[in-house]
Amino acid sequence: MATNRGKDFENVIREAFERVPNTLVIRLPDPVQGYLGIRNICDFLIYHYPYFYCIECKSVHGNTLPFSNITDNQWEGMLKAAQHKGVIAGVICWWVDKDETRFIPIQALEVMRQTGIKSIRYDFPDCPEIISVQGKKKRVFFDYDMDQFFKEMET
Repeated sequence: MATNRGKDFENVIREAFERVPNTLVIRLPDPVQGYLGIRNICDFLIYHYPYFYCIECKSVHGNTLPFSNITDNQWEGMLKAAQHKGVIAGVICWWVDKDETRFIPIQALEVMRQTGIKSIRYDFPDCPEIISVQGKKKRVFFDYDMDQFFKEMET
């Protein structure tokens, strides 16, 4: 049985963003089983001038990220947020078995979903909106370069 490294991955991502100067990182706590009806649209709200990011983190084993791993609330909330000028919303996915981490904007995921696709492969071709999140592999996790992430997102 594969180990679920999701929470540890979220911590690695948070720490990587926090290392970038002049970056505000707000971790939205995971409500336990929808505690008091609270449902967050993402794991992190991040401000790095001039953009505001809504980031959901996913870690998956195998070749694909099933769209069913993204809740309807997350999907709809990030799509709504991304309609605003200066807001970038999407999923940072770590394909554990492939040692690949990529950022996929929610709008790109929505286009795929509208065409009937139900998951995205780690090596999804011909989608320039998807960017690799660069990092150095440590024992299990990566030491991600989120300064480089921001540079790629903001070009």
